[in-house]
Amino acid sequence: MPHRIRTWFLLALMGFALLPVPQAPAADAEGQAADAHIPTPQASPLSLSEAERLAVAASPALRAAAARIRLEEGRLRQAGILPNPELALDANWFTHGLAERETILSLRQPISAHGKRGLDKQEAAERIAMERADAERARLDLLLRVRESFYRIGFLGRILEVLRQNLEAAREVETAVESRVAEGDVPAFDGLRASVEVARAESRARQADGEMEAETSVFGLLLGRTPGGPLTVAASDLSDEPIADLPALVARALQKQPEIAAREHAARAAAIAYDRARIDRRPDVAVGPTLGVDQGDSIVGIGLSFRLPAWDRGQGRIQSAEAARDEATADLDAARLAVSSLLAEASGRYRAAIGRRRLYEEGLLKQADELVELTRKSYEGGASGILDLLDARRTALAVKEEYYRACLDSALTAAQLRRAVGESAWAAP
Repeated sequence: MPHRIRTWFLLALMGFALLPVPQAPAADAEGQAADAHIPTPQASPLSLSEAERLAVAASPALRAAAARIRLEEGRLRQAGILPNPELALDANWFTHGLAERETILSLRQPISAHGKRGLDKQEAAERIAMERADAERARLDLLLRVRESFYRIGFLGRILEVLRQNLEAAREVETAVESRVAEGDVPAFDGLRASVEVARAESRARQADGEMEAETSVFGLLLGRTPGGPLTVAASDLSDEPIADLPALVARALQKQPEIAAREHAARAAAIAYDRARIDRRPDVAVGPTLGVDQGDSIVGIGLSFRLPAWDRGQGRIQSAEAARDEATADLDAARLAVSSLLAEASGRYRAAIGRRRLYEEGLLKQADELVELTRKSYEGGASGILDLLDARRTALAVKEEYYRACLDSALTAAQLRRAVGESAWAAP
């Protein structure tokens, strides 16, 4: 390259390097900074009805139950299909030569003895109804677990808030006691006791925090979500549900419980299987045409075959079917007894939980607030000390924590009572 051209090329490069770099407008920079600080919108609290729908959609147990229903439907379909015909070809020769004597072609259509196919279809229909009832049982069990977890998360959040307030109150007491110990107004033992109370309050808060984390993870798994993600639930409804007396509840449960319905269909299927085993000794027949050639002449005929019940008359199958029928009947009686016992327990626990919660709502909460207010006025008037006021606050917080636990217990027992009755647990959206 000539020297003059190279020189002009280097000067051009230096000129481009010295050109000012265009800057973004200040307003755009401020807008980008503002966008960087825009908080991510939080997901709306999850309602109970939506949580139930998500859990039903994500449940592998319900998918397995649906597959078992399809399995039994396939058996019912198969029970209504005729057996395939049988084709046989026989060729005979003379023993003193290779000349063919006759060739026979026969077609036989098996025909089951009267009543067998009908009982097979009846048993398959009962098995389908049994699996459908069992699928409903699995659905109600899942909804109960969702409701229990939903209520625990909701009320544990309130309890955790109260426990943190209680921890702050305990620390304020500790600070006040340490000040009085330093001044010589109270013995050092009071300072040690205040420190122990702080440690206890901190331990309870951490325990509740761990319970909340564990329950949130379980709830997320029920909904088909990844554990550890953020999850908030809507406030729980504490309206009391009117319930009938125990005999009426038992009567409803015996009609609606899917466990009992499944056992009833299983008992009917076992009884049908027993009847089927008893008539299984009846021989099935096979009938059809026969075509052939006998020494060059065509022949035609009809054939009939059946099984002779000479040795195997199904004695063992009848005995097994009878035992299975008796077992299914006993299982049905046991299921009815278990449902009645569970319902009596659930009804008693629900009534006790409602009574305990109302005790707080109708008196204890108000009395605890009044205690704090009276102590505050006494402190302002100089009749009480700061420790009395802080202790009254801690007492009110303890009452509130017990109230929230009573609310949780009443919500759980209400869900368990509905499950014991066998009614659907879908919540209103």
